[in-house]
Amino acid sequence: MSTHVGAVSWARRLGLPPVQGRGGLVAALVVDSLGSGLFVPFAVLYFLRTTPLSLTTVGVGLTLAGLVALPAPLALGQLIDRWQPKTIVVVGNLLSAAAFVGYLFVSSQLELIPAALAANVGQRTFWTATRALVGQIAEPPARPAWFAFQSMLLNAGYGVGGLLGAAAVSLHTLTAFHALALLNAASYVAAAALLARWTAPARGTGGAADIKHQHDAGRERPVKVTYRTVLSDRQLWTVTTVNLAFVVCQSALTVLATVYVVDTLHGPAWVGGLLFTLNTILVVLIQTTITKATASWTPTSVLRAAALSWAASFAIMWALAGVGGRFGLVLSLGIVGFGLLFTIAEMLASPTINALAITLAPSHAPGRHLALFQMSWSVGSALAPALLTSLLAHGPAWPWATLIGLSAVTAAATARSPLPA
Repeated sequence: MSTHVGAVSWARRLGLPPVQGRGGLVAALVVDSLGSGLFVPFAVLYFLRTTPLSLTTVGVGLTLAGLVALPAPLALGQLIDRWQPKTIVVVGNLLSAAAFVGYLFVSSQLELIPAALAANVGQRTFWTATRALVGQIAEPPARPAWFAFQSMLLNAGYGVGGLLGAAAVSLHTLTAFHALALLNAASYVAAAALLARWTAPARGTGGAADIKHQHDAGRERPVKVTYRTVLSDRQLWTVTTVNLAFVVCQSALTVLATVYVVDTLHGPAWVGGLLFTLNTILVVLIQTTITKATASWTPTSVLRAAALSWAASFAIMWALAGVGGRFGLVLSLGIVGFGLLFTIAEMLASPTINALAITLAPSHAPGRHLALFQMSWSVGSALAPALLTSLLAHGPAWPWATLIGLSAVTAAATARSPLPA
């Protein structure tokens, strides 16, 4: 008994949410993230080693699949409102499993595109429905902690999975690459099975959106939610637009950091890997602590702090271009400073804005609200690589100046747009 109490006490100190009765969800998240970490970092390399396709052909095929999958969340919103979120998450995992089994048989671009499309739709299904599921099992005050916990689990899974995947691809055999795809497919099947067997706790109460739908002396009368009503929700549009800007900012680590360090700062390529490692370790170790420490802040304050932290990190990278000379201590410390501020911004923004999206969605029909919010992730992820690389092609200052301006505008917008507490 004392051991259990002690464990609960430590969990609270670390800012972890209560997981009793939610073990199936936690296990599914762990398995899912391990499988993704196995494959995602090596996706392009997989097709280059297992098919006769060129780098350009693979890149175009993956991009087309991502673009075609962009509207998927809008259809998912209606399905989430019709069925239980858990069911949709299970379906998304099974679709992802089928996609990775399909990867084993890809030999042309025409076969690559539908397989990659299924993988993209599966991922969008998972993320959209998982938010609804968190809204179902967690009361509003606990939702940021749940999203922080999810980020921690996913980063830990990506880290461990990435190491295992790197060990596999180092063998340089066709069997090893096929094993990656099969193991990822198996992880999605395992996650689906764990979720299917798990019974979700009773639905938590909704937030601001539910209050807007209360009638008849305090009794909630569920009203029909359509995309017309969703599109008229100004607060949801604010949250979605802010998140779109944040997704572009967050993409700087994956799109810009390594190429900027190598080509502009003339540093070694491994520094880019160090930034990813630093980011992952920090999220695993202190994400829930950061979220707990800011629990008393208003969402507007947290989002504004995230935007300003991103702006500061981008300013450091811009300034490093003027240091000159050989790659040495000053540049190394500057890059570490960038990584720290960047990760702090990410840890501030992600749990808060995901919880806000759920708060704005009525608990009886959250799907369409969360589908529109998910579009900010989809559009931002598709837009960022082309935007940031094009800016970098015009000069090393352009992407950082643009990102600083975007962060500043977002900070100002959150201050002028009241959001639910």
